[in-house]
Amino acid sequence: MNPHFKSFIRTWQLLFVTALFCALPSCAKSSSQPIVNQPTAQPASASSNLVKNPGFEDGVAHWKLPQNGATATSDAAHSGKSSLHYANTDPKTYNLMVQFLDVEPGQYIRFSGWVKGKNIQNEKKSQGAGIYMQSTDANGKYISGAFPSTPQGTFDWTPLNSEYLVPPNATEVAIGCYLRKGTTGEAWFDDMQASIVPPTPFVSLLTFPNYRGMVKVGDSHPWTSFIRINALPEWRSGDVTIHTVLSNASGKVLLDKSSKMPSTKSTFRLSFQPPANLPVGDYTLTQTFTDPNGKESLQQKNSIQVVSEMPKVYVDADGFTVVKGQRFFPLGVYYGDTSGDDFQRLEDGGFNTILGYKYGSGGGGEDYMKDAAKHHLQVIYSLKDMIPGYNDTTSVEKAAGYVKKFRGYDNLLAWYINDERPPKFLPGLKELYNETVKLDKQHPAFQLITALDVAEKYFSSTDIMGTDPYPVGDNDLSMTSRKSRAIAAAAHGAKSVWIVPQIFDLSITHPERKQHRPSRDEIRNQSYQAIINGATGLIYFSYYNLIYEKYPRGEATKNLALFQQRWTDLSSVSKEIKALVPAILHGSKVPLEMSTKSDVQASAIDYQNHLLILLANPDYAPKQITMNLPKGWKIKQAEQGNIKSTFQGSKVTFTLPSLGSGVFKLEK
Repeated sequence: MNPHFKSFIRTWQLLFVTALFCALPSCAKSSSQPIVNQPTAQPASASSNLVKNPGFEDGVAHWKLPQNGATATSDAAHSGKSSLHYANTDPKTYNLMVQFLDVEPGQYIRFSGWVKGKNIQNEKKSQGAGIYMQSTDANGKYISGAFPSTPQGTFDWTPLNSEYLVPPNATEVAIGCYLRKGTTGEAWFDDMQASIVPPTPFVSLLTFPNYRGMVKVGDSHPWTSFIRINALPEWRSGDVTIHTVLSNASGKVLLDKSSKMPSTKSTFRLSFQPPANLPVGDYTLTQTFTDPNGKESLQQKNSIQVVSEMPKVYVDADGFTVVKGQRFFPLGVYYGDTSGDDFQRLEDGGFNTILGYKYGSGGGGEDYMKDAAKHHLQVIYSLKDMIPGYNDTTSVEKAAGYVKKFRGYDNLLAWYINDERPPKFLPGLKELYNETVKLDKQHPAFQLITALDVAEKYFSSTDIMGTDPYPVGDNDLSMTSRKSRAIAAAAHGAKSVWIVPQIFDLSITHPERKQHRPSRDEIRNQSYQAIINGATGLIYFSYYNLIYEKYPRGEATKNLALFQQRWTDLSSVSKEIKALVPAILHGSKVPLEMSTKSDVQASAIDYQNHLLILLANPDYAPKQITMNLPKGWKIKQAEQGNIKSTFQGSKVTFTLPSLGSGVFKLEK
């Protein structure tokens, strides 16, 4: 790729990508399972294919290959006469076959390829032969990537595909073929494709009524939509017209309003006052977008329900989860097969929520729900393996059976419908979400998303958005802030944001990783970073991994003493966050005026005559942050916990130790 990008890049691209930008992809939970009934790869036309020599008909021209590694061969081909062959016998050898693409920041790339395998083996079931796309910055540092599933075993030509949004600071973007780390066997690659997806001229997302279009009768809050205009080159200068119509179930028009916005305005909130005293019933809100050339380019329809009472569990206008009329901050853990002792331990540890993988696709669940209720634990019930197209044994009908069975339980909090599935599963996720909504009006759906550069695409198929930063083992813990900000940006304040902090040692599932058990300070720091950057819930991953000392997980690597130590650390953090929860749920956010740029994360909450400044230093070295002291507040105690403060005029500097985090209180 040419490292010198064109000087003119549309403002909307930079704003959008910056808002949703995240760093390293999650690598903990098995997020790359082989796909059954995978959609056929969609090849781009020859003229639009960014890949040169995509079928290796010209040997290995334009490809960067390892020495004595991959070669072009005529022994096998998906199309034409040739393919790229690569064989590896040493699991310690890791090679990439790469081509750099001429693309720009903000461009959305759809890529695909065909792979054939022979005796592809890896200790990890999800690691095999595949293709990928990733980018690096001007210093050669990895930024982000997209990695479709990598099948194992011996298999004929198999299509793989994914999508990728080029981040704003990318200077090189590569498409490649590879065997995942630790993989041996033979693979053939052919018909590599990459094409630029033209931008959609308009995006409209309903941000209030934010929860499934529901609004309580008598609610007089303005209705809002988040609008993005992606100005096309062929547009003449001028305004975009947005025609908004609200009609009732009989088709009677109750509101008819037109708004204009300069086409150069990349993002904004469109707000309007709905008709007063709308009776209980169903309505349709239609927005029609006309570009400056007079062409209608989008008609967006949203279902609106005016209800006498909001559901048992829903998401309010500020993005908080509400349970039985009260705001609720989920403080929970992922776990597997949990016994009565585990339930008691969770309750005693300050937790209020659990998410179990065993149930759902594992069957059963009645005793699990009842035992959880005895210990005052809300349940996020897993339907994650029932996405249409995920494998041969899953279906929406199967998920529907679980929804019907458990929707009446008093301690059901939400349905877990996505565990890191990439964008190609969006049609199936939408189908699963729609069926869940149809069968259960009382509980929301939760999706865990790792494709953060395109996380907004999941907006219309979920009520709660989350992501799982696993930074422990990196040079610092700042990934938590970046990913939390990215998913919060994609939620637009209309969805709850539940972050999944790392409490387990990645080396127990990734043998190539150096052992690093998250300490109390690291868990605490992640928790504060997430809350500072928009989290309205924390679900830690994972309880069932705390007992394992090293790879591979099994009876031989269980260590009960280690589990007890880790549990003590985790429950200590849980109880600290639990004490902060009332302020998070009921306090008022106060903007902070920073005087200097710092890696330290900070936010403020006005609660019960105190200004609570939340701080988190993600670095393994002491750091400072300087800000203007908010008007009307004073510091009574200069040192609080592990945080020290010093003054210079109206400025206050906070000094935090390595991984320091906590709350610093100011008084009026």
